[in-house]
Amino acid sequence: MILRKYSVLCLLMLPLSGAALADGFRLLGREGRQAEYEGTLVVSGRFERRQDAATLDWRGDRVCFYPDAAALARLPHDAGSKSNVSFCFSNHRAATEKLQLAAAPAAGTCGVAGTATVAISHYVAESGGDVFDQAWLEHVEKQGPNTPLRCP
Repeated sequence: MILRKYSVLCLLMLPLSGAALADGFRLLGREGRQAEYEGTLVVSGRFERRQDAATLDWRGDRVCFYPDAAALARLPHDAGSKSNVSFCFSNHRAATEKLQLAAAPAAGTCGVAGTATVAISHYVAESGGDVFDQAWLEHVEKQGPNTPLRCP
């Protein structure tokens, strides 16, 4: 009886281990403040490409994604990491092409935003400081209309 209870407890704790994560992400390893995951995940949410001077100076010309609540719950989060609610695409040029974004913002604007459902892979979670998580954009499954972003 005790062995059966222990086995059930171990099975219940298995999803909490860092080696495996729901929806296909699996921890490959950790180095310093980075944790690298492999697998593929489909997420929905909002993307932004901010091209104002302050954002370009801080983050560079990146397309970043802000997952909706359901998608955010399926992304890797380390217990000791910041509570990040976004990630940027590590394959920036391909992301701008796949999301059909212009090279420069429209006159009088500082970027573009929109909604999309995308498949991502190769997730890298960063912890601490002014850093951002990264993911590889595999493909766009669905995309809404783009909206220009006002300058700050």
